[in-house]
Amino acid sequence: MSRTSVEARRAAERVVVALVVAVVLTFAGRALAAGVATGNRIIDHLYATSLVDRNTGWIAGAFGMIARSRDGGKTWQVQASGTVEHFFDIDFCDTSHGWAVGRSGMIAHTSDAGETWQPQVSATEHHLFSVKALSPQRAVAVGDWGTIVSTRDGGKTWAAQSIDRDVILNAQAWPDAQHAWVVGEAGTVLVSGDGGTTWQDQQTGVEKTLFGAFFKDAQQGWIVGLDGIILRTTDGGASWQAQHGDTSVGALEQVGAKAGVENPSLYDIALAGQIGYAVGEGAAVFLSEDGGSTWQRKPVPAAANLRWIRSVSLVPGTHGMLVGANGLRITAAGSQLSLPEN
Repeated sequence: MSRTSVEARRAAERVVVALVVAVVLTFAGRALAAGVATGNRIIDHLYATSLVDRNTGWIAGAFGMIARSRDGGKTWQVQASGTVEHFFDIDFCDTSHGWAVGRSGMIAHTSDAGETWQPQVSATEHHLFSVKALSPQRAVAVGDWGTIVSTRDGGKTWAAQSIDRDVILNAQAWPDAQHAWVVGEAGTVLVSGDGGTTWQDQQTGVEKTLFGAFFKDAQQGWIVGLDGIILRTTDGGASWQAQHGDTSVGALEQVGAKAGVENPSLYDIALAGQIGYAVGEGAAVFLSEDGGSTWQRKPVPAAANLRWIRSVSLVPGTHGMLVGANGLRITAAGSQLSLPEN
């Protein structure tokens, strides 16, 4: 492929990714007060969810929205986050300690299950799209412009470990405290075997933007991205196999209604035992019932149709939560999906 063709392809992909990011970064026409929930009614965009057990979990999203459930997602209590900035991710390492991250380097932390949230100085002004709470003392966040920041003292200080590259980092996976993968724009995959002290590029053979990642252990992992891509590795990323989607470069020039339905962009993926979910654009849900070996399109409740789904969290026992546009919350119980009763 000529250099001109490569540059044209990358320019085209950046347009596609820019449209996706624009959906996340902007939410026009909504009053700031709309972030307040009454009873079980939440109507603002939700970008993230984190469950710690079948009953306890959090959701986060537009205008500083954070809410907690203690009954498996049947009801939610909005928590005061102290900001109206958008949160793009939230993660808890136990029922008390968690972090939420978002626009312009925003980081909020709680050590009391969200009863109070405190801002922390993140060492960056770039948007942060993903956070992993590895322990009450340790967390890692990634985002725009190759940003990687981490703390080992509960967030009192955050150290920059960013890569020297203009690339959006969208998500990360930590199967244990030493092994990690970060995925992002234009097929970027970074891997660390020393707890994030150093990072190396890993090749998947795919040059399209990747939005989500999940690893069961240091060998078995999955990545999702543009055009319905689901990639799997069983050898720690030494090799990758495409399980779904269009990985070809030319697909960027063939975006249309039919292609969007068959291969919608996928934003997140998670597995617990034999059950796995990958979620994305247009209420796309792909289900695995064999531990991630195969994936099939899963119908969603009618009220969720056409709304994008941004995040999925599963816990042992196959209980899970999927969240997305306009306050969308879908509860997963094994392979069964249901909407909350308002």
